[in-house]
Amino acid sequence: MVSAKTRAAVERVLKTVKRKPQEKSPEAVKPAEHVRRLNMCFGTAGSSLTPATAAQLLVSSDQLVDLDAPDWAEQPAILDELPDAVRFRVHDNHAWYEMLADTFKDVAKRISAGVRPYPRTLAEEYVLHTALGEGKETWDDMPPWEYLEGLERRDNDGDWGGVAAELSRFPFGFPELTEDEIADHTGEDGRVRLSRLHPYRWWEPLDLALEEWRTAGRPGTVSQEFVARTLFDFIRNNLDIVDEIFEADLYGVDLDAARKTVLLRDATGFTAVFTVAHPDAVIPPRDNPFQAFVYASALIEYLFRTREEQRMAECGACGECEECDLGLSTTDDVAGRDSWRRLTGLNLSPTLIDVGDSENDFQGGNQAVGIRFNDSVVIRVTIAHVD
Repeated sequence: MVSAKTRAAVERVLKTVKRKPQEKSPEAVKPAEHVRRLNMCFGTAGSSLTPATAAQLLVSSDQLVDLDAPDWAEQPAILDELPDAVRFRVHDNHAWYEMLADTFKDVAKRISAGVRPYPRTLAEEYVLHTALGEGKETWDDMPPWEYLEGLERRDNDGDWGGVAAELSRFPFGFPELTEDEIADHTGEDGRVRLSRLHPYRWWEPLDLALEEWRTAGRPGTVSQEFVARTLFDFIRNNLDIVDEIFEADLYGVDLDAARKTVLLRDATGFTAVFTVAHPDAVIPPRDNPFQAFVYASALIEYLFRTREEQRMAECGACGECEECDLGLSTTDDVAGRDSWRRLTGLNLSPTLIDVGDSENDFQGGNQAVGIRFNDSVVIRVTIAHVD
């Protein structure tokens, strides 16, 4: 009479919750073997994966596959976070569903055995982020120490962002893969190959999938499409800061993977377009190029650069001017900047390029203002007003 997700949650509680004996003090409780294993194997110094967060991941992973075959028709929680492009390709493919369910069970077994669940495949990446979301959602209502006697607590319990950054190759969450990213591609030999991001290849080694995606088949380089994808995730992760830069409530942040662009929109029809390109590729300016320059400058200062890099760019960190003030700065609140740089390899401090000395120069130029990171990657900023 209830949904599969609700039924699985109820069964989880019935299986795992044990009422603590009233006559025993916490010190007198002797943990069960699986609890001792969690305490011993997780919670090392500097790690966000504490015994409690590991237990929550374990229960979440196991709960999400406690379903009978007919329940697949109800779209259970195991499928809730699948990108639409993936759903289109696996719709009603129960063999694929069962492989994914087995992956959930395998991740749960590894955690139960005291093994850190570093993802080895895209399927395990999906499992990790699904379990992280479920664990975070149920953390306050059912913390694991309430049903696992003797489970040790840590000061950093519940640092789900830290767990994701520590374990996953996708620190901003499992990517919302698009049709363009999953599409088949043609190799140099003219043969059409199934993308390693296609869900049918999710059980191949993760490093191979990431290398193909990151380099687009050109080892030693980073593809512009991949930079656009990671830029999209990075901006969404810091949308509050980007909102302040644009002085607007940006209701839409979209990725056009085919055009290597990220689009930011507000309710008035204003659209800022970030196009990832080679510095030599010509991207003409659009509406109000001077405003694009203002936004690009602010993005460099408050999003892409660290405060130390901004000080070096402004005054060489002289230690005597306002730029060297050590007070709080918006750039200190940026989340995931190091992860974004590591993913893309764009480690150099960005610079502003193709700007003039006055507003008239912007109106007459043939190239949009750009944020340059190295000799091969620049983000061009243009403004478009859509009626």
